[in-house]
Amino acid sequence: MYDILIMYGTLFNPVGEYNTVDVDRIRERLKARGYTFTQIANVLNVTPNHVSAVARRTRKNHQVAIAIATALEAPVDRVFPDVPMYHGPILTPEERQQLLARQLEEQGIIRRSA
Repeated sequence: MYDILIMYGTLFNPVGEYNTVDVDRIRERLKARGYTFTQIANVLNVTPNHVSAVARRTRKNHQVAIAIATALEAPVDRVFPDVPMYHGPILTPEERQQLLARQLEEQGIIRRSA
């Protein structure tokens, strides 16, 4: 079941450039399970190009990543091992900002005013 998911370090360049093999392999495995980027896009009310961009790692969208992984019947952290933001719970923008502020405060970079 996880044969598609050996992408990190072999097909994905960790420097940030994507390899079309990633997206092609995801597309191929989705097709084998009867899914397309268009179907995922329709369910999530986004464009197929957006789904493709998430698969290529040129855009980040936690919900799309989860949908791709769900269609592949695989954990999201195995499909996208190189995108840490997908490995935890989905955070709202406010929660993400609070988390960042807390982390920066812990590192002594900022001080919160009382």
